[in-house]
Amino acid sequence: MTDSGSHRRPEPVVRPQPERPKIVVEPLRVRPEPTRSGGSTVVSLGAWAVVAAILIGLAAVVALNYDAVRAALDIAVSQNSSGATRSEVDDTVTATLLGSAAAAAVLILVAGVGLTLAASRRGVSGVILMAAGLATIGAFVLFWSFMSDAADIAAGALRWGPLAGAAVAAIATVAAAGAVLTRR
Repeated sequence: MTDSGSHRRPEPVVRPQPERPKIVVEPLRVRPEPTRSGGSTVVSLGAWAVVAAILIGLAAVVALNYDAVRAALDIAVSQNSSGATRSEVDDTVTATLLGSAAAAAVLILVAGVGLTLAASRRGVSGVILMAAGLATIGAFVLFWSFMSDAADIAAGALRWGPLAGAAVAAIATVAAAGAVLTRR
């Protein structure tokens, strides 16, 4: 036992801290800064703006000539569906017009999301824009076939408008595919 009668630890000796070694961390390989794929992005943005303008134009034509479009579609559906009642024909025409409008709105929203992701340089943006482009081409062709009986309304805008929209959507799709391929 010690003379003081306590079981304390002895006071530690304070030693000076050694100098820290100088360490430099370097990456194994240098990550290249992403280059701005401006050409494809600008073409895609411009093409989608034209697609949106064509959709708005077609919506305006249908809205301004709604009664004539509906009458032409009523006649076509009733001729093709011999056993359909008047309410069934009306429901079919309403579903066609509302379904076309809903599909257009969804596709423009998806394209907007894809363009937003492209602006923030996300890799998935090209895939989204390609999918939206292909779906938009299909929707324009389908709308063109729906409106074939009302094609002469508004100087044929319902005949050539959907085809022009499909062509511009094809350009947007090719631009998106080009952007995807240049990133890899």
